[in-house]
Amino acid sequence: MKTSLGHIPSGWDAVEAAHEGAGAMIGNLDASLNNVLRKQEYEYLQAYNIYVKRKEKELHDLIFALHEKNKGSSFKETRISNLESTVKQLREKANEDEKEMETMKKESKVWKEKLKVETEEKDFYHKQALDAKRKNKLLKVAIGRLQMEKEKTTLPAIKN
Repeated sequence: MKTSLGHIPSGWDAVEAAHEGAGAMIGNLDASLNNVLRKQEYEYLQAYNIYVKRKEKELHDLIFALHEKNKGSSFKETRISNLESTVKQLREKANEDEKEMETMKKESKVWKEKLKVETEEKDFYHKQALDAKRKNKLLKVAIGRLQMEKEKTTLPAIKN
């Protein structure tokens, strides 16, 4: 600041020097602050990168563990479905066998009836045959007596 005489007061030089010094100091502080902020940002990003990598590794490990668990689970599910299929087949086979057994029981009843009829018929014919043999024997005995009587009656007539 100049006065009307063109003279610059000496205090003003000090103020301008202080102002320039303050400006330089502010510039230095600003540059220093920028360096510190850059350094902090770099360290933060490195720490964050490390943190993210750890979390990625944990996530990868969890995914792998889940996959392994599901792998066993899918094996178990496959095993269970195979066993269910086997049980279903066995039940169907049991139903078929039960139906076949019912059919065989019916056939067995029919054959038992036929056997009973055949046995009764055999017994009837056996009894008829025995009766016929007895009658035959009686007839032979009766014929034999009649023949003997006839001979007795015809012999004396021949002798005469």
